[in-house]
Amino acid sequence: MKAKVIVGFIFGVLALLALVCWIFPEDGIKIGNVTLEFPTLHEVLAVEHEEAADTANAVPTDPDELFAFQLKNMSTDDQRAFMEFCQSNPARFHMPDSDLTYFDALFEAMENAKAEPMRILHYGDSQIEADRISMGLRERFQTAFGGSGVGIVPAVQSVGTLTLIQGSPKLPHYFAYNMGDHLSNGRYGVIAQVAKLSGAATFSFRSSEMDGVPHSKTFSKVTMVCSGTGTASANAGGMTVEMRDASITGGEVKFLTAALGSPVKKVSVSARGNMEVFGFMLDGNDGISVDNVPMRGCSGTVFTQISRKTLEPYFKHNKIGLIILQYGGNSVPYMKREKQMRGYKQSLIAQVNLFKEMSPDSKILFIGPADMSTNVKGKKQTYQQLESTIKILEEVCHETGIAFWNLYEAMGGYNSMLRWVDANLAGKDYVHFTREGAGKVSDMLFNTYLMYYRFYCKRLGKTPKNFDTPQPQNQQAAK
Repeated sequence: MKAKVIVGFIFGVLALLALVCWIFPEDGIKIGNVTLEFPTLHEVLAVEHEEAADTANAVPTDPDELFAFQLKNMSTDDQRAFMEFCQSNPARFHMPDSDLTYFDALFEAMENAKAEPMRILHYGDSQIEADRISMGLRERFQTAFGGSGVGIVPAVQSVGTLTLIQGSPKLPHYFAYNMGDHLSNGRYGVIAQVAKLSGAATFSFRSSEMDGVPHSKTFSKVTMVCSGTGTASANAGGMTVEMRDASITGGEVKFLTAALGSPVKKVSVSARGNMEVFGFMLDGNDGISVDNVPMRGCSGTVFTQISRKTLEPYFKHNKIGLIILQYGGNSVPYMKREKQMRGYKQSLIAQVNLFKEMSPDSKILFIGPADMSTNVKGKKQTYQQLESTIKILEEVCHETGIAFWNLYEAMGGYNSMLRWVDANLAGKDYVHFTREGAGKVSDMLFNTYLMYYRFYCKRLGKTPKNFDTPQPQNQQAAK
């Protein structure tokens, strides 16, 4: 038989089968209890996708899944995953001069914190009010490196927190930012506020019932940061302890401290005299303390307006391993002209340089604003000037030699706030996180820290500390 006859026969059969595929009903032909079926042309011609040989090792595209994948690779000694994370992951730290060892001294200090206690100062705007974001970091760090207590709190609490319940006397109360009355002499202290005591007053503190933050619930000593003349005593568990100045630097600011013996959940401080009260420190005897310092409505430019006589002693008295500055969101709506942006940049540079002068051994991390939405022709969308404001912040960090974390990119970038609101991770103002959303931000920030810390341990042949702890904020989703 000739070849062309064979080829013709094959094509004829294929054409006949194609015709049957085309005319045969998709749901088949039923004859009695039997259904005759024939594949459709689409099923015959479709290319079957080959399944991945190992789905466990497939590279995910979601940022959170990508991070988990790279972290897993890191634990199996794959340095390439870490380098890829540092180059492309939206949640990465932008290190000064791309120096991946920038935080090494911080990691070492944290590992030695049980022998030499250290603090982390978390300054920010209203995104960190009520101890949000800070408390998740605190719990993990204290789990791994020791420590307890909530750190420094104001003498008069104007905004309640999730981790501590305070009883504050009615005292004249002043702020360096837009929360109340101001002082012309700038004597505000480390948390940018001060209460003035003339006579006698009692301050009370007790841990809240917040779940998931056991280390914040107890403290072993209380310190009254103040200036002026007077006395103070602490009462805990029926025991009264006179508070004595533990300052190691002298000067105007005193650190009246009382050791409370075993860890306690509540304490009261009775004070008498004429004093400026800059805050109370509720800490453990060792390990890490994390201070949450929210400033509603602040853009982070007030520190140079505070008297160094009342600000600097805190940095000299304590070992400050890390200063976190989380600002920028309050400036975004007003950054409409180049002159405004240049002015904001120069002011922030002055703030960073001040911190570097007061605490030269501290590492500094600037956290930029989250995505923020405004109405544009009846629709919510990212502020037009948000990305240019973030660019200014990146320039500040680059020019002052500090690290930067781009929260806007980490949470998804342009219009990501819309998705966070839909998921109940942000409020209906399309600016502020809910409690659950703040917990997610805390998780992302910690996970990025953990990536760099594990790389530090890998390079030095160390065994990383165990950070296993309950997820404190994500357990409660209410605003």
